[in-house]
Amino acid sequence: MTRTAGVRLAVCDVTIDKLLPRLAGLRVERVSTGPETVRITAFTREDARRACPGCGQESNWVHSRYVRHVADESIGGRPVVIDLSVRRLYCENADCPRTTFVEQVSGLTERYQRRTPALRKIVPKPCVTC
Repeated sequence: MTRTAGVRLAVCDVTIDKLLPRLAGLRVERVSTGPETVRITAFTREDARRACPGCGQESNWVHSRYVRHVADESIGGRPVVIDLSVRRLYCENADCPRTTFVEQVSGLTERYQRRTPALRKIVPKPCVTC
């Protein structure tokens, strides 16, 4: 422990997956904090097999990658944005009508969503009739 001007500081050895369990299966590259937001840069694992939503066949045959920007619950009063690099995969089933699909991370991403399921529970849906 270090003392600085009457303030006691302690070094903490808590890992990111203990602090934010939804990120446990990801490779977290960077966590940056600013006065307005917390930004987390993460990648899905290359060796993980994912099930095709069309037929259920598992695949890890990568077509490409792209970055999704997903809003999550705030930390210390600051909004969290997760810049998540996900894979677009080929379906390995020749009879499946889907050629490719994007992997989803359980508890973190869902198709077409820009907010985590946890944040969607907190933030109400916008009113479309107002």
